[in-house]
Amino acid sequence: MRLKLPVNDNPQHKFHKKEIAAELKNAFNSVSSFIEKHTSIVCPDCKNVCCIDKHGRYDDSDLVILRVLGIEKNHNDQSDHEETSPCRFLRKDGCSRQRWERPFRCTHFFCNPLLKSLENDRAKSYRIFIEQLQYLVEIRRKLLDIHL
Repeated sequence: MRLKLPVNDNPQHKFHKKEIAAELKNAFNSVSSFIEKHTSIVCPDCKNVCCIDKHGRYDDSDLVILRVLGIEKNHNDQSDHEETSPCRFLRKDGCSRQRWERPFRCTHFFCNPLLKSLENDRAKSYRIFIEQLQYLVEIRRKLLDIHL
């Protein structure tokens, strides 16, 4: 069930950051299975890894979201990896981080072969995915607006 987002940011409103953060985590989880279905098809045979370290670097908004979610992991961006080298979180079986723990730019980066695979799924499944992705962006924006 989706939260109805408050129209204004009045601090007296019944929705709190933690509730919205939990909804954001759920939204990430709702898109993850569809994305993973397609990464499992496209990525294993890929010769040009697009999960590069540049996409695995956290920005200030990512760190705000993680703090609200109560994540205390070290998300230090001090890395000896070049921006164009494979992401430091990439393992043989995919990313070592849950989708909601990843930098946001990583979550919504789709290379052309992956995008084609997503688009070629059943129309209804793709439409639902796009709606879920838009909702995820909306929830994230709302949480950042409240926090910042």
